[in-house]
Amino acid sequence: MKKEINRKKIGFFLISLYGGGGEKVVLDLAKGFVEDGFDVDLLLFTRKGSSVEKIDSRINLIDLKVSRIFFSIFPIIKYLKKKKPLFILGTSEHANIILILAKIVSRTKMKVFVRVGMTFSDLFKNYKSKRDRLIPFLIKLLYLKADVVIANSKNVAIDLEKVSKIPKNKIKVIYNPKFIEEIVERSKVGEWQYPDKFTILALGRLEKQKDFKTLVNAFSLVKKEIDVRLIILGEGGEKCNLEKQIKDLDLKDVYLSGYLSDEYSYFAMKNSDIFISTSLWEGFSNSLIEAGILGLPIIATDCGSGSRELLAPNSDLENQLEKGNIEYAENGILVAKQDSEKIAEAILVLVKDENMRKRYSERIKKQGEKFEMKNILGEFKKLI
Repeated sequence: MKKEINRKKIGFFLISLYGGGGEKVVLDLAKGFVEDGFDVDLLLFTRKGSSVEKIDSRINLIDLKVSRIFFSIFPIIKYLKKKKPLFILGTSEHANIILILAKIVSRTKMKVFVRVGMTFSDLFKNYKSKRDRLIPFLIKLLYLKADVVIANSKNVAIDLEKVSKIPKNKIKVIYNPKFIEEIVERSKVGEWQYPDKFTILALGRLEKQKDFKTLVNAFSLVKKEIDVRLIILGEGGEKCNLEKQIKDLDLKDVYLSGYLSDEYSYFAMKNSDIFISTSLWEGFSNSLIEAGILGLPIIATDCGSGSRELLAPNSDLENQLEKGNIEYAENGILVAKQDSEKIAEAILVLVKDENMRKRYSERIKKQGEKFEMKNILGEFKKLI
């Protein structure tokens, strides 16, 4: 007699633990399911990384003990046959392909959910190696075999249909989950080491995607008119270039503060006046959601996905501002990508207009409620 699917067992597969947005979503989801009474396994290609300490102690860690990502397929097949989870979820292209192949080879009935956190039309542009250029082909071939393809925004879902030819009925939009009460409480703890001054906060990896170069150029224009401060929280390969840019512009009050912790990020948000995102592309930025939960007025580049969906939810989500344009949207300000002049203009308007800041703060805080963990868990439960 075949062993029945375990109605309370759930699996998640992560390739790395180095603090990416997708990893954060999975770790939060795993914690949410644990608190909801499920038995949760976290399958890891590697246990190294800055997110190791963030794993809830109630989650079962399974080290796959393989030297290459592809070899993960063999222990995952064994896991599916032995543990028979209700579903297993991956959140990166490589992890998702491995999970689908494992299900096909193992011939098990367990559901495989693959999460997509970024528009493929943007992501595929950055694939340079021969191996990476094979990924779009494999996605088009294999994602059809997944039980559900989960997009973290409506625009990611639209992009999936167009780029990867995945049928609309195979795609489900489920937003990134947040423990709202926990974020609010954690934002109250910390030590603010900066003198009293109007503060603009940005957060993210110091990489090309976040385009902090444009932000620093915009801030140099702002500083010619008003005395404000810019704090950028994050680490990454562009740090030296940004430091040189700041020095060449002879800028004061710009702080590259490194990555400290989620707690400090929330605390910094709580003690700042404006949150800004200058990304070139995104799925649905975790930091935008968290800033919104904490009521920070937001300026964000219209980068084709989550920023428009959060700040202008009733607009045409496929619309994207062209250079030279600003949109004073329902829940925040949208600006065209790589437009230092208009980003500076948006900052100046928001700094000078206290009533606008209060209005945006109230609206974006209300918008943040849709990301509450219990609501997101409810969406997953509908799939199982």
